[in-house]
This record gives sequence, structure tokens and C-alpha cells, in this order.
Amino acid sequence: MRLKEERKRLNLSQEELASFAQCKKLAQLQYESEARTPAISYLNFISAAGVDIAYLLLGIRFDQVKLSLEQDELIENKVFEWIDQCAKNEVDGKLSSETYRILFRLFKAYLTQVELGEIPSNFDPSLLVKNQYHLRR
Repeated sequence: MRLKEERKRLNLSQEELASFAQCKKLAQLQYESEARTPAISYLNFISAAGVDIAYLLLGIRFDQVKLSLEQDELIENKVFEWIDQCAKNEVDGKLSSETYRILFRLFKAYLTQVELGEIPSNFDPSLLVKNQYHLRR
């Protein structure tokens, strides 16, 4: 449902978003109806088209905010720690560059909101990868 909201927010048809994502309209329809789970490459393509991936996956809108350099550095260090934790859950201990980019955007947005006190801090990033969205390479 959120994917459809994002597509409409961007004033895109299913065909247009499917074109950005390099998939067919039928696949787009299945993703929007949650009949099928997209691959990480799809998320990466639609992110480049302007889809708010953090909203899509977590249901939370992350506005651009100003943080101090120190806050930003602490957040990025934590993001890299979480990404390393996710990579360790992979059989080969690695993440694809697409997965890495999506996780970086998502974790940074989440931790920014935590830093601002807008959402709770009891999030386990490995659950997102393992259970909530089943990100695939």
C-alpha cells in the first residue's frame, strides 16, 4: 500500500515507475498489492526515482534535518556497525553494493529520527533484513 502512495506522491503511473525500476507493469502491480516481494535492485532503482525507502519499509517519513557534525559522525559510525552486523548474517559475510546503499539510507534515516527523539531506539537492524523485508541480492 505504501508503494502505491509513494508512486502517487511522485505523480507516476505504474508503467512509469516500472520503467524506472526496469521491471514490467505486472511486477509493479504485484509489488504494490504486496503479492510479491521486490529484490534489492528494484528498491535501489525506485529510490533513485524519488521513492522514500525509509517510509516504504518502516512506515515513517524521514524529513531532512540539520544535525551537528558530531551527531552526524556518531550516527554514521552506528550505521556502519549495523551494516557490518547485517553482512555477518550473510553466508559469505558480504552485502551487494545495492543492499549496502539501501541499508545505509534506511539506517541513517532511522538513527537520525532516534537522535531527534522522534522514535524509540530499540530497533534491531538484523530483523529488518531477516524478517520484515527479506532483502535479496
